[in-house]
Amino acid sequence: MSIAWTKELAVGDPIVDADHRRMIELIALLESAAAGSVGCDRAGEALVELTSLCLEHFAREEALLARIGYPGREEHATGHAMLIKRLEAVSVHYDQGDDDVKAGIIRTLGDSLATWLLTHITTADMDFKPYVSPAS
Repeated sequence: MSIAWTKELAVGDPIVDADHRRMIELIALLESAAAGSVGCDRAGEALVELTSLCLEHFAREEALLARIGYPGREEHATGHAMLIKRLEAVSVHYDQGDDDVKAGIIRTLGDSLATWLLTHITTADMDFKPYVSPAS
């Protein structure tokens, strides 16, 4: 799956949208690594950055949901926590693996993360979009 930012993915909060754009860039880099156009070292750096960004982004997004009184905040946070656990587990396997293990992880990771992120934005995040105002 090829992933790219489009304006249809905007939720209306500039910080959340900027985070989503950067996540998409990093996942696209992982997809490029799976295709062989980016090396494992750069893919590993992207995985570290993506994990860190997700932790920061989810905290920001969950704070936004609390501020705007979004009723689905707890369920939304559960989805975030599940992805963080997955990213952390994958990172451990990646760090401990040899080149073949790393290549295998990269081959499957980009596509599955692209699917998760696009599904999450177009469903869970779009559910809170009506609650977001430009001043949020």
